[in-house]
Amino acid sequence: MVFFGGCNFRCPFCHNPGLVLPRQIPQSQELPLAEVMEGIARRRKLVKGVVVSGGEPTLQEDLLVEFLKRARELGLATKVDTNGSRPHVLARLLEEGLVDVVALDIKTSPEKYPAATGGGEFDPVAESLKILKGRSLYYILRTTLVPGLVELSDLEELALLAQGAQEYHLQSFSGRVTLDPRYEGMAPYPPEVMEEMARRLQEKGVRVIPLW
Repeated sequence: MVFFGGCNFRCPFCHNPGLVLPRQIPQSQELPLAEVMEGIARRRKLVKGVVVSGGEPTLQEDLLVEFLKRARELGLATKVDTNGSRPHVLARLLEEGLVDVVALDIKTSPEKYPAATGGGEFDPVAESLKILKGRSLYYILRTTLVPGLVELSDLEELALLAQGAQEYHLQSFSGRVTLDPRYEGMAPYPPEVMEEMARRLQEKGVRVIPLW
């Protein structure tokens, strides 16, 4: 697992604020690409693939491409986690054959996107989803079930967009550490509510993987 620092979204419920805000990313934790690749190469007999996450890795396009190329040279499978806000980068990764699996975050229904992302828009995410649907590629969609931001009506709207995804991960919200302090300590949905959400999606033909 390799984390790229920095993100262009400000999701108030984000549980990785230290990877989102540049001022919170300690320079002591930054590693040169050569050092990262050397560490992976030493573990080559134990590691079959690499996952690139963040933050938002597509913000560092050239570094991401170079990392994935070097991973390919080691014979590793590759997966990229993205918020979908930079579809042109995603298209480049796929065109150059650098990714085996993509996990795309779908925060909530389109009309709630600005509130759920701190001002982000859904249109680029929709374009990223269109790119994934147009490829013979294993892709995963993910939604964190944040009370107030993701309700059953939102998921029913997203079910139409999720058709074709190999997996749709529903994740429970955690209020232990959040980007916006107002979300810290907030209770997640009860299990029975999340199970009902998953069931309603499954009824619409979505392959749901519950993560709670």
